[in-house]
Amino acid sequence: MANSQLFLPADLMSRHCLGVAATGSGKSNFLNLILKQQMMRGGGVIHIDGKNNKDAIREFLTLAKQHNRWHDVRIINIDDAAHSNTYNPLLRGDAEEITTRIMLLLQGGGKDSYFRSQAGKAVGAIIGLMRDMGLPFNFSDLNAVFSSESLLRYLLKEGPKDTESYAKFRIFFDQLHEDDKRTGMRVLNTKVFQHTFGDLTGKIASYDRGEAGRVLNAYNPEVDLLRAIKENQLVYIGLPMLSKAEVASDFAKILLSDLRTAVGQLQNIPPEERPSPTFLVLMDEFSSYAMSTLAPLFEQARSANISLFPFIQTISSLSDKDRGLSQDFAYKILGNTLSKISFGLKDPESAEMMSKMAGQALKEFVSQSYSENLGFASGDQDASMLLTTNRGRGYSKSTRVEYDAVARPEDFTNLKTGEAIYMGPSGVMRLKVPFVKLKKDGDALDFPRFRMPLVPGIGLAEKYGQFAVGSPERRG
Repeated sequence: MANSQLFLPADLMSRHCLGVAATGSGKSNFLNLILKQQMMRGGGVIHIDGKNNKDAIREFLTLAKQHNRWHDVRIINIDDAAHSNTYNPLLRGDAEEITTRIMLLLQGGGKDSYFRSQAGKAVGAIIGLMRDMGLPFNFSDLNAVFSSESLLRYLLKEGPKDTESYAKFRIFFDQLHEDDKRTGMRVLNTKVFQHTFGDLTGKIASYDRGEAGRVLNAYNPEVDLLRAIKENQLVYIGLPMLSKAEVASDFAKILLSDLRTAVGQLQNIPPEERPSPTFLVLMDEFSSYAMSTLAPLFEQARSANISLFPFIQTISSLSDKDRGLSQDFAYKILGNTLSKISFGLKDPESAEMMSKMAGQALKEFVSQSYSENLGFASGDQDASMLLTTNRGRGYSKSTRVEYDAVARPEDFTNLKTGEAIYMGPSGVMRLKVPFVKLKKDGDALDFPRFRMPLVPGIGLAEKYGQFAVGSPERRG
C-alpha cells in the first residue's frame, strides 16, 4: 500500500465521511486542509470544534481571510459572548421538533422515564401554545414559564382559544392542580409541578444566564442555520468540552437537532435553491454529543447536498451505552459514511475494525528455499585427512494465492503524525497530509458582527419579574 494522491469528485462529498484519529495524530492540520479547500471553492461549512480556544478561532478566521471569505464568518461560542455572534436554536421547527430539542437535556431511563415522559407532555403543551401565539421565544422565556404558575395562567389567558394546542394546554394545566381539602378550591399541586419541571429548570438555567445566556437568547439572532447553509456561510462553533463538558455536549445535541430541522426544510425547496457546492459539516469529538436520533440526519442530508464529516477517537465510542448509543447506531453511521479516513490509532480494537473495513484482496505469497550439502570421508593414507565425497545444491520455489488484509491493524497503529489511510470508492490508499501553514494575523479576534432589526418576542422572562413580586415562586 504505497503513498497516493486522493481526488474526490464533488458528487462523493454528499455521501459523507467518517474520520478516526487518536490525539496528536495530525487531525487538526487535516481539518484545516479540508476547511481551506472548502473555502477556496466557495462552499459553506459548519465546523463544530471540541477545543474551543482562541487559537482555533484565530486559525479559522485566518483561513477565511486568506481566501477572501472573512465576510462569511459567523462564530458561536457559548463560553465567551464577547467573541460570539448570537444564535437561538428554538426558532425553527414545529412544536414537536422544538419539544424534542428541549427534551434532549433530559437523558435517562428506568425509574426516571416516567417523570421524563410527564415532562415531555408538559413541554409539548407549552411549546405548542407558544408557537400558536406567533411570537419567538428563547431559553429565558422557557426557564421563566417552567418556574411560574402565574406565567402558565398568563398563557392560558392570552393563548388562542380556538386551537388544538390550547385544548392540550388546558388539559395539562388542569392536571397540575388539585382540590384544596380545606377550601375546596383548585390549587397548584406543588409536588407535581416540581417533579414535572424541576430537572428541566436546572438544565435550562445553563443557557439562560451567563455567557451562554448572552449568546442564545436573541429573538432575531445573527446566526440562523438554514440561512447559513443556503448562503454558504462559514460557521465556527466552539464547544467548551474541557471546562463545561455536560453543558457543551447538551448544546451540541440541541444544535444538531436544529440542523436536522434545517435539512428537512431544505428538502422541500427546489434543487436549484439548495447549497452549491456541497455544504460541509465537520463534527469534531462527535461521540461526545452523538445521539440515536441523529442517524436519520445522515440519511437525509445527502438529498439536501450536505456532507457530514464526524470525527471520533475510537470506533467503540459510537456504541457507548453510557451515552445512550447502541451497536445499531454504530452500524448506521458506518453504513452511511461511504468514505473512511484513519490517522494514527492507539486503540487496538479500533485498528482491528478499521482493518476489517478495509477488506481483503487476493495476494500472491511466494516462498523460496536454497540448500547445499557436502559429504566427507577419511583419507586412505591418513585418517586425519578428510576427502570430499559428494556435493549437492538444491532450490525450491512455491507460490500460493489467498485472501489477505488490504491494511493490517498494525498499519493503522504505526501511522506517523500526518499520515493517514483512506478507504472509499477510490480504493484503500495511504496518504500523507500536506502541512497547512497559517500566517498569524495579530492576536485580535476580528469577525463580522451585525446589528439585527428589533423583533418583539413573547417576553415571558420580563413578565416573570412582574408576576413574581410578593409571591413565593422561584426562578429555577
